[in-house]
Amino acid sequence: MKYPLDELLDKRSIIQLKIERLGDNSEISRLKEKEYCDYTEAIEEYTAEGVCTLEEIEKWSNQLYSINAKIWDLEADIRQGKEGKLGLEEVGRRAIEIRKNNGIRVGIKSDIVGTVGVGYKDIKINHASE
Repeated sequence: MKYPLDELLDKRSIIQLKIERLGDNSEISRLKEKEYCDYTEAIEEYTAEGVCTLEEIEKWSNQLYSINAKIWDLEADIRQGKEGKLGLEEVGRRAIEIRKNNGIRVGIKSDIVGTVGVGYKDIKINHASE
């Protein structure tokens, strides 16, 4: 089975954010760059086979990068254990925003699956983001 394009684009956008935001440890940077290149090669197979266009890849990449960056920004202080500094009200507000943005992310990925016909749409049942 071919690895789904929506997953490749999503994972590549997250690796891109890690490369840009996590500083430079040469060994880890090298591994992240390799992972980014591997995802890019797998993505390029879809355009080479005519499954989708470069314009579609660029549009979806930009959308996923943007939404994953928003989620990253909302999670950053929480991930670093700063809940006490933020307060429970702010942590709750961010959790709701993260859920909302993740719903947008799932929608983008479902659009990709619907267009290319490879992968599975994420269907939420009895879930706040449905």
